[in-house]
Amino acid sequence: MFIIGGKRMHPVHITQEASVESVLSFVEAEIAKYQTKYIVLSFEETLHDAKRKKVVDLIKSHFDIFVILKSKLPKYPQMIEEYFAYGVHGLYFDSKPDIYSETSTEIMVFAAELFPNGWVFANSESDENMIEELLGLKIIPVLQEENKELLNFIKSHHHFIKFSRNLTKSVPLLDKDQNDYSFTDKIRMKMLLESLNLRQKLMIKNIDESFNSSGL
Repeated sequence: MFIIGGKRMHPVHITQEASVESVLSFVEAEIAKYQTKYIVLSFEETLHDAKRKKVVDLIKSHFDIFVILKSKLPKYPQMIEEYFAYGVHGLYFDSKPDIYSETSTEIMVFAAELFPNGWVFANSESDENMIEELLGLKIIPVLQEENKELLNFIKSHHHFIKFSRNLTKSVPLLDKDQNDYSFTDKIRMKMLLESLNLRQKLMIKNIDESFNSSGL
């Protein structure tokens, strides 16, 4: 089946045994109960890529919501392309990234370049130095506990204002209490969702054509 971890992040963990019907039923119940506009999706490690893509496609075809993939920071940049191919709108690295490692920084920068601005999130351990580093990489720091001082620091930071100020309503992983949506908010999110889905389809098509032309 799947594991549920509380309303603040709307997580859905998919295992080998999870049926399509159970996943869709849970997402539907989550939307109805909390009026959420996003979910944070994670997969059992043994789940094949084909099933992961199928689950994401089904969720997106049934619900107008943003889908964020929760993952450890991968060892290789190529894994970011695999995550993108699942069809998710963004990434959340839930392990504390070693931002001083050249390899870790390279992977996070690649993710921030592949996904739209403001759609890559990372566990900041509520550490101000970590927050500064992540913002410098165009990655949204996620606080592990409520801290209004750090939240205000992030939201007023010049890097954050440049690339993410208008996205916190759509996926409030940063400010989890921001969950009241006006009619205007809903229209903007609908337009943003359609734009992200179109961009993703075009990019995946270009990648597939590139592979085919090279004989891979």
